Amino acid sequence: MGYESVFLSIVLGLICLAEAGMIGDQCDWTGSGLSSSDERGVTPVYLRCREGSVSWLYPRGALRLLFKPPLPTGEKDFKVCVRVIRRPDPPDLFYSLNQNNTEVAERFPARIFVEGVRRLVPLYAPDDGDVRELRCFRSRHGQAALYVEAEPEEGPRRRVATFRYEARSLERRHYDPAAADCRPCSEAELELAFCTSDLVSRAVMVGSERVSFLDSTQLTWRLTKLVRATAPDIRTDAQTDDLNDYYRYDIDNVENSIEPTRTRTRRRARTRGRVRTSAHTHTHAHTQVPDACGAATGEGEFVVMARRRLGRLTLVCAPRLEQWMKLVRDRRKDGTSHCSLKY
Repeated sequence: MGYESVFLSIVLGLICLAEAGMIGDQCDWTGSGLSSSDERGVTPVYLRCREGSVSWLYPRGALRLLFKPPLPTGEKDFKVCVRVIRRPDPPDLFYSLNQNNTEVAERFPARIFVEGVRRLVPLYAPDDGDVRELRCFRSRHGQAALYVEAEPEEGPRRRVATFRYEARSLERRHYDPAAADCRPCSEAELELAFCTSDLVSRAVMVGSERVSFLDSTQLTWRLTKLVRATAPDIRTDAQTDDLNDYYRYDIDNVENSIEPTRTRTRRRARTRGRVRTSAHTHTHAHTQVPDACGAATGEGEFVVMARRRLGRLTLVCAPRLEQWMKLVRDRRKDGTSHCSLKY
C-alpha cells in the first residue's frame, strides 16, 4: 500500500468511525484487530499522558494515535519518542550476569508513520534496515499523530504489536530527572533525583556495553546496598493510582542470607515478588545512558539513581558515595531536605 492510498485509508476510516473499533482515551491502550470487521478500518486512540503503552493484539487494519500530553502553560509543541517492543525486557534486578538481552528479537507486525501535512512520513518499518527500536518525532503546531498500519497476516499465529511512548515538552524550564542530560548533577538535582527515582542504590560498576537497538550504553551494576526499588509489575484490587506505590529494601548485598525489610509507603496491597539475596549471589541492575554521553566503567562505589523510561531504567545521577554522604550530612544538619535522604 503506497503512502497516498494509506492516507486515503485514514480519511475513509474516520468517515466510517462506527466500524473502526473501540476508541481509547487514556495513558495506555490495549485492543484487538479481531474487533474490526473491515481490514481497512482505522481505530482512533487518544493518548493524553506523558508516557504509556499501546498493545495491539492480532493487528488488522490500522490505528490512528493522537497525542495530547499535559504541557506547561504557554507551550504547545512537544517531542514524542516511541519504542517498539520486539523482545522481553530483562528484569530490573537480577542475580546472574548472563541475564541480558539474550532473547531473539521478533518481527514487529506493523509499520509506523508520522501524520504530516497531506502525507505520511515513515517512522518505523520492520525491514527499513535500521536496528534501532527507538524512534522520535516532534509535534507540528501542537498536533502529533501516528498512523500504525498492520502488516499482512501470515497464517493463524498470534501476533502482538506493542510499543511504549513518551511525550515531553520541548522546553525545560526546570530540572527534569526523567530527561536529564550528560552533565554531572548539581546538589539540588542530586537531592531531587534521590527523592523521585525508581531505583536508588549504592553500587559498584562491573560492566559497560553498547546496546545498538536502544541507541544507548548499558551500565551493569553490582548493588551493595539497595535503598529503594519500584515494583512496576504489582497488580492490586485497589485503584489504579496504587500502582505508583513503591517498596523500600534495606539490604547489604553481602555473601550470606539476608531477608530484606519491605516497607510499604502508601496503602496496603499484595505483591508477587521480593528482592532476595542468598549465599554466593549478588543483586545486579542495568541502567541505560544515551550513547552521546560516552559513559564508561569507573572504579569505586557510587549511589545510583535511575528512572524508568520506555520500560528501561535510565541513569539520572550517580555521585560517588563520599560526595553523597557529605551532602546527606549537610542536609540533615540544616534540615532543608525535601525527603528522607539516606546512604
